[in-house]
Amino acid sequence: MKNNQVPVSIPDDLFFEILTCLPVKSLLRFKCVCQKWRYMISNPSFAEAHRSRSTAALLISVPDLSSPYMMSSLVSLKDGEARRPIVPVLPYHRNISQSVNGFVCIYQQYDPSLRVLLYNPSTREHVTLPQTAVANLGFRFHCITLGFDPCTKTYKILRVWTRGEGFNYEIFTLGGGAWRIIDDGPFDGLTRKGICLDGSIYWADNLVMRNSILAFDVGEEKFRSVPTPPGALTWKGIEWDMIEIDGHIAIVDFHDVVESISNVIIMWKFEDPINGVWSQKRIPLPEFCIPKPLAITGHRPLFVTSISSGELTLIPGQFFSDWYVFRYNLEEEKARKEVFSRSPENDWNDDFPLIDFCGLYAYKESVISLREICSLL
Repeated sequence: MKNNQVPVSIPDDLFFEILTCLPVKSLLRFKCVCQKWRYMISNPSFAEAHRSRSTAALLISVPDLSSPYMMSSLVSLKDGEARRPIVPVLPYHRNISQSVNGFVCIYQQYDPSLRVLLYNPSTREHVTLPQTAVANLGFRFHCITLGFDPCTKTYKILRVWTRGEGFNYEIFTLGGGAWRIIDDGPFDGLTRKGICLDGSIYWADNLVMRNSILAFDVGEEKFRSVPTPPGALTWKGIEWDMIEIDGHIAIVDFHDVVESISNVIIMWKFEDPINGVWSQKRIPLPEFCIPKPLAITGHRPLFVTSISSGELTLIPGQFFSDWYVFRYNLEEEKARKEVFSRSPENDWNDDFPLIDFCGLYAYKESVISLREICSLL
């Protein structure tokens, strides 16, 4: 540096803003630069600001034909590129939970050990939860849902399992030490994936739960019923999805589109959970968004979710043949096609099967460290 040059000093608040725009991979390297940077990036307020600015991705849990027993692996879709993130300890699995603040639970639905892995795909940190007392006692299956209480900043994992008649419920508080039994759980099992929003986990079902919606307060650990949309048609078959869009729970019914009855998707949005107010929106799809019929029965030709504000993402069931999705802007009522390339860093098997009906998850990167929020390590 020349003698007449003055070192440039960047204000902390500006530096904070710059860092929140960077990917997690870069931030993990920057934490090693100096103690000041490490402290800033590790601060919970930074993690929250970073996550609010992160571009959402799609995680697809898909059966891998090359894996033992046809277990599933993960495919991540973001910024026009498909990647296969590596999951430590449990590289092949059967199920993953929905994402909460960048974390997912990975497990095998029929594993008698009932092992559950809490995983951050961005940092690749993981925690294997303690074994439950009912492990290896004989059961049919178990299902895992991840929840978060924003009041206490506490993560909880809810498990439903059955040995044949009726369902049992257990809950684990991250850092709490052991699984606990919940005695007042519903008789009908929560077999579909739940969505955690504003401290409650929501489920909707038209088969086991008979066209009903159920919620679980993560803080109070209590179940409650939720009023269904007034005048809503009966959800038919499996041609519908419960999603989160713009901070609301919504049910998207696309049965008539799949059955070639009409080109209209119906979306009910839960506008006011306190007063039970729903809104309805009819969404006409352009012809190029109508899914192709599948040759294999029992599989869905279409999946719907939301990873961007005011926008639906429509994923064809044969995605792994064509590698594209549709984005539908609700305000402009316009759709566009997005094609994905496959990352050269991964090995790709051209024999990917159709997407499983429970295998799609919206996901946002998170710099939060499991080692800093969990006393299990």
